[in-house]
Amino acid sequence: MAASLYKAQFALRICEDHDKKELHAYCKTCEKKICSSCIKEEHHQHDWETITDILREKKHSLPEECKEIRAKQLPGLKKELSRFDRKIEEEEARFEQNKSILNGSRQSYISEINQLFDDRIDECRQKSETAIQVYKDKREGLKQKVEHLETMTTALEKDINTLPDHDILDMEKEMREELEKALCYSADKFTCTAVFVPGKLDIQAMQNMIGETHSFSMEEKYNLDKFSSRISCVKPISDTNAWVGEDRNMYAKLIDLAGEESKSMKTSCKDLVISRSGDFVLINKGKRNIAVLNKDEKTISTIDTKPLYPAWISKTENDDLLVTLKDDGDIHPLLPTSRRIVQRMTLAMKVLQTYEFREDGKTRLFTFPGRTAENKNTDICVVNVLSENTGELVVLHRDGRLKFTYRGHTLMFDQFYPHAVECDSKCHILFTDRYSGSIHILSAEGMYLCTLCQYEQLNPWVISINGGDLWCGFKEGRLKVLKYKN
Repeated sequence: MAASLYKAQFALRICEDHDKKELHAYCKTCEKKICSSCIKEEHHQHDWETITDILREKKHSLPEECKEIRAKQLPGLKKELSRFDRKIEEEEARFEQNKSILNGSRQSYISEINQLFDDRIDECRQKSETAIQVYKDKREGLKQKVEHLETMTTALEKDINTLPDHDILDMEKEMREELEKALCYSADKFTCTAVFVPGKLDIQAMQNMIGETHSFSMEEKYNLDKFSSRISCVKPISDTNAWVGEDRNMYAKLIDLAGEESKSMKTSCKDLVISRSGDFVLINKGKRNIAVLNKDEKTISTIDTKPLYPAWISKTENDDLLVTLKDDGDIHPLLPTSRRIVQRMTLAMKVLQTYEFREDGKTRLFTFPGRTAENKNTDICVVNVLSENTGELVVLHRDGRLKFTYRGHTLMFDQFYPHAVECDSKCHILFTDRYSGSIHILSAEGMYLCTLCQYEQLNPWVISINGGDLWCGFKEGRLKVLKYKN
């Protein structure tokens, strides 16, 4: 290996720009080897030294640097290699799982389709048997008429000269009546049949029936490590700026991707909402109220929530608010008088709907409701804390009916403690899990799709989607902007 590197370096001893000039110096400014002509021309104002002088220093420093890289950097890089190996194995296993699901669906659909075809065949058979019976009845009736006419005409023809006059007239009349009835049995006058009309093959409907392949990817774009405490809220207002709040800071700050602060706002809350018009909606747990401030931070309106206190707030698709309200009681035990609710209200603080009980009016929806988010399909997603280290995700229809409850992907993690929830443009539900230090994705129907990212030393705390970016604030006081594709 060292010999091959030496040969590669030996081939570069002659300057490419100045033929036959030896590369005897090194430009520290440009980090490249140079010749005497290079020094006189484009590198004459740069910091350079002869290769001999540099190597004299390098021969003393490089061995220690190599040892340090092997001791401090390579173990971490090898660990990352192992993590990539795990991701490859997980993706291979996921493909096999997807293939198994599709093949299972295929067999199920084929069985159902075969049953549908068998049902149509039975239906055609029943209708054809009905038509055949009609024709048999008509044929039997006509057969009787034909036999009777044959008997009458034969008798009348044979005995016309010996029959009494009145009998001849009566027989003639009966013969003509029977003939007229028999003629009514003509096959041209009866149609009773069953015809199958095949339906048009709707490929789009079949694709929808089979399902879709969802592809998710995430890549870190920015990493800000300039905060002193846990990130309590992240509200991006553009691709490059976001309002960020910290637990130990009484100010929410408007920062850019370099972490530079351009504006700050004093607030006692750990959560806020920015309306489409740019107004701020803040909750104050101590004063137990909700306030709306304009762009100049002047109060427009305030609503008192006593005796309950507002814990979290989020914005809906049509600019309404979802507010989590609680009483002062502990998580357990829940008393008959305990209040644990989520309210939908307008920016003018008009309460539109209260979510507290299931359809029976008695069973509670929440033990200790946390952060909320409304999906594009108007479903309401609520983090529900069950104990000090467990929780669930409760998803409601807009009218308050329970859609599903998600309690974690048990095949991957034996505990589940969601903290923040967000929804993307395709109705996927994203949420952070405090127990596993990860961000998961569900379908709109509550099916676990994948783990978007998982950290060993960090704990994702709050998330917010802005366009194709996922802003994530961490418990350890770090902010990351992730490029998110779905």
